[in-house]
Amino acid sequence: MNSQYKKDILLIIGTIIAVTISVISLYHWPVALGALAAWITTGSFCLQVIHMIRKKDTTGVSLGMYAALFFGVTSWTFYGYKMNDIPVMSANGITAILAITVIVLKLYNERPIKQKKAAKTRLMKKSKVRATVRQQIG
Repeated sequence: MNSQYKKDILLIIGTIIAVTISVISLYHWPVALGALAAWITTGSFCLQVIHMIRKKDTTGVSLGMYAALFFGVTSWTFYGYKMNDIPVMSANGITAILAITVIVLKLYNERPIKQKKAAKTRLMKKSKVRATVRQQIG
């Protein structure tokens, strides 16, 4: 077993322990348990968005999934507002902002201009390599 796999297993075991402790200790306070759940899921999503911003890689991102997520969390935001449920409203509102951020990043990072520019750069590099090889041969 490699070191990363061991770390992953420990992370999952730690998560299961944390969930168990949280549910047992907050079972009688459902609003507190819901608030904790809302902030943990929003926080985890925030970490993923930060990762995408740093790596500038959105190729594995499904635009349709994020559009549906945006629709869903925006609906939950207004549901939370209507029901006066601050944890639902605020966590989903933040997640809606993060989801639209991912959508914008996806559209920006994969816009056709960038692809054309990358293709042009590849062609220029190939041309330079061919010219160099011709000079060495000829």
